[in-house]
Amino acid sequence: MTHAACACLIALLPAVAAAQAAPSAGAAATYMERYQEVMRIGPAADRVAEVSDLVITRDVGRLTLSRGRLYLLEPIGGRTVGAVFRGEGRFTFAPTVPAEQAMLRRFADSTALDAAVTEAVLIFADSTLDQLGGLTFMPGIIPGGVGDRARDLVNSLKGEKEGSFYGSIMEPLLNGETNGLFAARLTRSRGDPVLFLYDPSVAEAVQLRRPVSRTQWGTSWTEVTQFQPQVPLPRSGGQWSYRERLRAPRYRVETRLTEAFSANVGLSASATVALVAAEPVGPWLRFSLHWKLDVDSARWSGGESAPVFKADDDGDLWVRAPRRLEAGDSLELTVHYRGSLIDRYGNFFYVNPAADWYPANAQGPELATFDLTFRSPARYPLVCIGELVDSSVADNVRTTHWITRRPTRSATFNLGLFETYRVQHEGAPPLEIAWSDDAHRLLRQEAAREGFLLLEQRNMRQNVAADVSNSLRLFTSLFGAPASERFAVTEIPYLLGVSFPGMIYLSFSTFSNTSQDGFDEFFRAHEAAHQWWGNGVRSGSYRDAWLSEGLATLSGLMYLQAERRRNTDYYRFLDDYRTDILARRADSGPIWIGWRTSTPDVPRGYDVLIYEKGAWVFQMLRAMMLDLATMRADRFTALLRDYYRTFNGDVATTEDFQNLVERHVGSPMGWFFDQWVRGTAIPTYRVAWTSQPAEGGRFQVRLRITQQNAPPDFRMPVIVAVDLGDQRTARFRVTVTGSQRDYVSPLLPAQPRGLVFNDLHSVLATVDTEGW
Repeated sequence: MTHAACACLIALLPAVAAAQAAPSAGAAATYMERYQEVMRIGPAADRVAEVSDLVITRDVGRLTLSRGRLYLLEPIGGRTVGAVFRGEGRFTFAPTVPAEQAMLRRFADSTALDAAVTEAVLIFADSTLDQLGGLTFMPGIIPGGVGDRARDLVNSLKGEKEGSFYGSIMEPLLNGETNGLFAARLTRSRGDPVLFLYDPSVAEAVQLRRPVSRTQWGTSWTEVTQFQPQVPLPRSGGQWSYRERLRAPRYRVETRLTEAFSANVGLSASATVALVAAEPVGPWLRFSLHWKLDVDSARWSGGESAPVFKADDDGDLWVRAPRRLEAGDSLELTVHYRGSLIDRYGNFFYVNPAADWYPANAQGPELATFDLTFRSPARYPLVCIGELVDSSVADNVRTTHWITRRPTRSATFNLGLFETYRVQHEGAPPLEIAWSDDAHRLLRQEAAREGFLLLEQRNMRQNVAADVSNSLRLFTSLFGAPASERFAVTEIPYLLGVSFPGMIYLSFSTFSNTSQDGFDEFFRAHEAAHQWWGNGVRSGSYRDAWLSEGLATLSGLMYLQAERRRNTDYYRFLDDYRTDILARRADSGPIWIGWRTSTPDVPRGYDVLIYEKGAWVFQMLRAMMLDLATMRADRFTALLRDYYRTFNGDVATTEDFQNLVERHVGSPMGWFFDQWVRGTAIPTYRVAWTSQPAEGGRFQVRLRITQQNAPPDFRMPVIVAVDLGDQRTARFRVTVTGSQRDYVSPLLPAQPRGLVFNDLHSVLATVDTEGW
């Protein structure tokens, strides 16, 4: 059969507005009914077409099917939602965001992808099929590999257990809706396949992914780049992931915790959540619930049963509403669920502070207020976020009632064989420390049986309380009063810390020991600082996470600096961070890409860039705003106070913070944020210097500076310290830019005896000195 003379240009532009009004007559009655249809997907024998010069465009992605055959796949829910192309084609993808161009360069050695393709497997819930009307479909011979490739894509999107499937693609298939989804698995002539997605359920709908090992990374595809469409989708600004399509502003959760087999703690709960549609959505609604929890039943406020589905060991919970919700519609859903969420080892209880132990909204923001009631064994004290409004004990069951008066992104609790230590230091808020001395004692005994000596500090509760209390007091004086008036600190058997409004989790290891190098003092203060950065001022999106983590890290270092009354440890931590950052410079993206800095190739990318490089960005601003005449950092402190005062109880983006910095500095600062937040360059300075006599018996320093590993227009003010003898130091700044320049210092009162370039760690850089 010869190729038909068909020349088609199809521009598939986002059609979210039209999709919102699409009927849901094809919505699945049960989840598994639709899932099994997806698993059986294959080509339709009577729907084959010759293709010539057909162009499919999604935002900056352009797929050209130059010559070949298109095989439509069997309908799902009565609709054709897939196709396979085989032949000659081309795919181009050209991000316009510089940071995303940099990410694409790491994958394709270019800021734009232009690749020949031999096959494309498509899944769509948009106008694609209507726009293929110019093709002539007829019965045809279907090569065996066509169905295999369609199933390959489906299998790469499903989870480990039956029913688990990539939620953004399953949603429009479940609901029989046209929401603008477009997915294409593209086989390139050279290189691995790529997955191109236009996913309107998330704020950053335009995505390009590459294959990875599921056993190593937990998924078959990982992000190369993603960003908002050129015309942003409605209600997508300031979102961490999902667009705001459904709100869940209030939760009421009643939880019973009971001792189970092997003294683990079982959880059974009923969660009632208020739902408000921001746009047409459903009838199948998506939530997140921890993979260890199973759903017993769900009901709507009118008493009618709600069909639900949750695959084994999967976090997606699907609930079917009585109808498709229109914008402004509100419902109340109650979900009953249970599971062995809390494991026990010795006298430590593993309560994951990040676990979705209630049905979290997976179709919009998670910000909500919480009304929480717990019934738990009386001998296991429980600590929870919010205000304790009632507590009683009867029949060895402790009932506690907690409420949050200020919306928060998540709620959390902890329990164990805790002892409670209450303290209030002068000028600091009241603290309640919950720790288990018995758990540490048993840990020491077990270590001894294994032949290890486990050293533990004395007065562990007092040492932890002192650092938390003192850091809260310091940060209050620097930044302003926190929202919470009382604080609970509880230990967890993990090597991490997490902070919620008024509640701070600290690793059991920091109770066991306070290291001499200052890490534990820093660690406790870092988590306390999140009461300001992260809980007080929330990051606008995942791209802005560096604002919270970087500033909490710098705040922890500032506490260490103040507590030890010296700068040595402060700068030593920064030096260690610089070593980490430089070691990953070739493989890491900018800190502006948030969690995406961690990849299979750079698993610690998030820790190093968001926490450590984020702290360096704030350190550089601190050095830039330092008054070299008085050596006071008042301008930087004023910036942070203004930042907290302006955005306390609200979200802040990188752009918001940049605007605030510009007001305090008095000049545009886009160059700084482009270099350090959205860029990846870290300069190396090769420095030579000499001194020469000047008028009036004074002297000057002449510097020759070569800048490497940075673009020619890269610029930074660098602090130079000159040793004048007799314990005198003169400091001044030089703004380094270009590849090589000479600089002359201000007049100096004495002949220089030595020089430190990049004093006070004013720039994240490497400095090499050489002779004049």
